[in-house]
Amino acid sequence: MTTKNVRSLLKSLDYFFVLRPMLFYPGWSTLLAGYLIIFKSQYYLSFHTARLNYVHIALLLAIFAGAMGASFLLNQLADVQSDLKNNKLFLISEGHISKRRAIIEVVALIIVTLFLSFLQGMRIFVAVALFMVLTGYLYNFSPFKFKDKPWWSLWANAGMGFLAFAVGWLAAMPVISWQMLIDSLPYLFLNTALYFFTTLPDAEGDRAAGKQTLAVKYGSKRIIVAAFLLFVLSLFSAVLLQDRLALLIVLPVAPFFVYTIIKPQVSATILATKFSILFFAVAICLKIPYYFLLMLAGFFFTRWYFKMRFNYDYPNFKGQK
Repeated sequence: MTTKNVRSLLKSLDYFFVLRPMLFYPGWSTLLAGYLIIFKSQYYLSFHTARLNYVHIALLLAIFAGAMGASFLLNQLADVQSDLKNNKLFLISEGHISKRRAIIEVVALIIVTLFLSFLQGMRIFVAVALFMVLTGYLYNFSPFKFKDKPWWSLWANAGMGFLAFAVGWLAAMPVISWQMLIDSLPYLFLNTALYFFTTLPDAEGDRAAGKQTLAVKYGSKRIIVAAFLLFVLSLFSAVLLQDRLALLIVLPVAPFFVYTIIKPQVSATILATKFSILFFAVAICLKIPYYFLLMLAGFFFTRWYFKMRFNYDYPNFKGQK
């Protein structure tokens, strides 16, 4: 393959990586935690006892990837200026993909995702549609624009995590009940703690852009303490509910959260976030080993793309964005 062909291939991959596929994993892991809830008392599953429908799981992951990708794309379309100031998400903000083509892509994603979710039944369709309305429209656009309202942004992100869990839970359970909310608590608390951390790296750029995020309004120290308290609630609820999958996630990351209290710096919160996402996914792998292959493929494919296309070190496990 010639250099020209490689460049053409890399450029065409912009339309995939603009969907931020590495951020699919936290959503996928949360969905799979819901799907695996009937096995919560087991640390791992064997191929003989699990009897999981892997085709069904793959379809659910594809549907939710479409929902997340559409929402991430809408977020970038709404955040061009602040992304430029924060030196992030440059595929649209720096003109590698035009706004017109991004709009066409997001419309196609929404249509395909809603159609596939409808084929899975009305419960899945409603949960996916609510996720897309919340994360794509209400979160990013007027008159709601939850992302620019500190407390609404918090509740919206908590809602996103809950709906991710709900999609998996509803796909596995025969009826809707309040148990779905109870079962979600360890994951809901942890994901919300991580949301607090994600507001910190962009605080300076958000302040310059006039955005009132929680980090801008309350400062990094208060945000770090709030995240740590949510982490404690995650651990406590996992013990109470005897959810061994949740325990496999929260116990290994405890040192990282403690470190954010000892050293309340943004770099420490970035490490806690990255390793929480990693351990969450690894815990899922103990019950669905194929998920590990998906993680490896996503990580190394993404690193290859960003290195070859922009000479950019992403993703990584350093204490930086």
